[in-house]
Amino acid sequence: MESEYVELLPRVFSLLGDARQTVVDDTCLEKLLDCFRAITENETEFYILQRIPCLTNVIVNVSKQRDINPSILSFIMRLTGLFAASENYFVQLEDNGIMSSLFVNPTNLGTDAWEEATVRSGWLLGIQNMLRHEAVIRFLYKYGCIDEIIQLQKDPSIFVASTASQLLASILSFCLQCSTHATLGNSSKTQLTNKVTVLHSDDWSDCICAITGHIEDFLRSDITSNVQQALKLLSKVSGTMYPVAIIFLWPKIEESIKLLLKGDLTGIGQPLAELFLNVSRSFPSEVLEPTFWELLCLLLRSMNQIEALTLASGILKLKTCPQSLRMQAVTTLFQPLNYIIAVTSVQAPEDAVQVHTSTLFHGKYLQSSCREDVQHGNRPFGPIRPCQQVLLDESSFCRVDIENRLSRKSACINLLCQILSYLWELLQMPPQTTELPFQALMRSVITILQLCIGIAIPVASTVVNISRHLIGCIKVQRRGMDVLGALPQWAGIEEVNSALAILHDYISNPDTDCTVLKKSLQALFCWMSHCIEGVNSHVLEPKLQEFLHGDFISVMKKRLFDVHWEIRDSVLEFLGQMCFQFKGVESFCQLIGSCGIPHLVLELLSDPESYVRASAITALGKMNYLSPNWQMLPNENSVTAVKGNILSYLLDILNKDTEGFARRAAIKVLADWLKNSHTLSSCELENFVPVILKIGSNDLDWEVKVHTLGLAEAFIDHVASNLSISPYAVLMSNSTGSTQVKVFLQTLCEVGMFTTLFHALWDCDRPVAQKACEILIKLKTIASGADNVEVLKSNGQKPNRESFSDWLSYSNLNLQNVNDIMEILIVLDLEIQHQHLVRSSDHIESSFRSLLEDLLAAADSEDGGADCY
Repeated sequence: MESEYVELLPRVFSLLGDARQTVVDDTCLEKLLDCFRAITENETEFYILQRIPCLTNVIVNVSKQRDINPSILSFIMRLTGLFAASENYFVQLEDNGIMSSLFVNPTNLGTDAWEEATVRSGWLLGIQNMLRHEAVIRFLYKYGCIDEIIQLQKDPSIFVASTASQLLASILSFCLQCSTHATLGNSSKTQLTNKVTVLHSDDWSDCICAITGHIEDFLRSDITSNVQQALKLLSKVSGTMYPVAIIFLWPKIEESIKLLLKGDLTGIGQPLAELFLNVSRSFPSEVLEPTFWELLCLLLRSMNQIEALTLASGILKLKTCPQSLRMQAVTTLFQPLNYIIAVTSVQAPEDAVQVHTSTLFHGKYLQSSCREDVQHGNRPFGPIRPCQQVLLDESSFCRVDIENRLSRKSACINLLCQILSYLWELLQMPPQTTELPFQALMRSVITILQLCIGIAIPVASTVVNISRHLIGCIKVQRRGMDVLGALPQWAGIEEVNSALAILHDYISNPDTDCTVLKKSLQALFCWMSHCIEGVNSHVLEPKLQEFLHGDFISVMKKRLFDVHWEIRDSVLEFLGQMCFQFKGVESFCQLIGSCGIPHLVLELLSDPESYVRASAITALGKMNYLSPNWQMLPNENSVTAVKGNILSYLLDILNKDTEGFARRAAIKVLADWLKNSHTLSSCELENFVPVILKIGSNDLDWEVKVHTLGLAEAFIDHVASNLSISPYAVLMSNSTGSTQVKVFLQTLCEVGMFTTLFHALWDCDRPVAQKACEILIKLKTIASGADNVEVLKSNGQKPNRESFSDWLSYSNLNLQNVNDIMEILIVLDLEIQHQHLVRSSDHIESSFRSLLEDLLAAADSEDGGADCY
């Protein structure tokens, strides 16, 4: 801690301890706590802080006052907790009576004060902060604080109640903390239990008994809120620093959990699921007893459909769990989808009967699930007929709430959206984490998407409402497309045909919502990539070619001029992404180059919507990778004849477009071409570099200026590679290297590179100045490899933003002269300047000193407002 900060602290603490002063903004107090929290983690600074008398004095004064501001009182409690985390300081505070004044029988602080939720919260958080050593536990039990914390779990303030529950969990886990030698690697249950250390003290044992007794009593309570409170507390224990404590607790609560599972789960199903999942995540499956997994199976079978879906999704995300439980979770997740397929048909009538008993899973799912469930005497959802090919048949739909939910519109949509969201999350996980029936999943998702546009229809009149609910349902369509886009890697020929067909239906449907169309194109791109780059691409690519040579191109052309700008924008993004991804596929290049789409994209450069213009520029930039001469291909139907080079279009946009989006897109495309040494653009682009640098560096948009510097850096790397110069390493000082460096720098001078870089170095936008400084440091490294760099004629003066031009004139330096450039690069403290630029722009304003000054200034101001944001 710097001494100047220490000098301000007595004045600040005097302010905080004065009941006549008012700090109107709690934000400054929170920031002050954050600063002290960082200080207390540094032993040296904490030692200095402890020696400041005003610290103890203000705590003593506040603890004696009865009319103190509640926010100040809460702050002092939390601050005291931070200091009391040091056992020596805790003893000092206890000897001075401060701990008793603030934390023993908190109602003595005054009824009015204790009625403030912020004071009760501060009391709890103060204890939480000091919970670092055994003396705290002895203190809490000695003065009955544990009972008060238990009572605060029912506080009317949800924040206070939650904090009390978390504090109890922390105390309990701290009392049952695992020893330093405890490991969970391959330990058995017995070994693990022996490694739980119950600290040898009567106070500790009594404290544990008080909390565990409270938990057991509440678990057996007839009041639902009490049971919920106990379950949430147990969940928090498993998420503390010492989750192994839950292993010690489980035998004590297991019977109570069993009784809960046999009763009505209304209101407690979700906290029960959260508890089981938290424990499952904290420990490997082999550490937990088999009875734990049996109880989890029972819970999954007993919950209602919505809660069961959440639990099933959580189970499938576990790294390890019994296979029977995993299969039961898969069944739970797929049961509503199975029901929809069973009552929906796009087949001939004679095939409809088969749909009712068609499988969603391969036989191995049925066999493993049935075999293990029979061994445990369990039936997940009712009778399962011994069959080789089905998991769910008509008689297994004993979750009576499925049909009921699907018959109501809002419930139906919410249920399907929830299932699809869970499935999408699972598909993002590594394949080895969970095993899903991907063919069944593919079929169910396509069926749902077909229902949404009226292709599929229910075969049972009792559930015809499902189709009515889903027709045009955007929420379900969006989530269905997300899942469909995540499935290609598991697909074969049949799945590719089905996916391309449904995607074509959505893309060509004029009623498709803008956001759904965007997701449809994203999904189509994933399926196209799979067909061209997948393992079976030699089989799948002909299917894609057949799709592309159908009416796909005509659909894209129509969509390019859709009345909705969002659709035009999405199609342009898709076309650009597609052209860049498949630029090496000759048949695709020929198709795009000859279909007239590039000419239509050129027309969209004048679209009234700036987002569309920007996307058109980006798409053209990526199309330019397809063929060097695509823009010269004849197109009789084109409204606008293509004249000149595409570079002219981009430069015109960069110079004249009034919207930043389009200008950013243009400069990014130009920089990308140069960075990738594109065959069409690299030679031509070199001739335009001076113009681009001049236009881009004077743009009013800081992002355009940053991308201009990106282009400048790409040009520098391009020139350096031609001269075999490495921008990242100092050259040996020899005549050949020195000559190359001077030729290199001369080339940059000729295009006005240094005028651009030094102009940007002093730019008022920090990202621009930072980027320019990084490039100049790279050039300084290269320049240091040249011989005969003369000493600068500036008498040691250092320029800044305001004086740079005058400094150049005074020193008789020219940014077009190579020798002058080398002198400037070497004399400037670019490294120091870069250190300042990479720091946050508010590094001074957000410092500890600045915060203390704000607090003092706020006390003197009329409105009392602290500038601490």
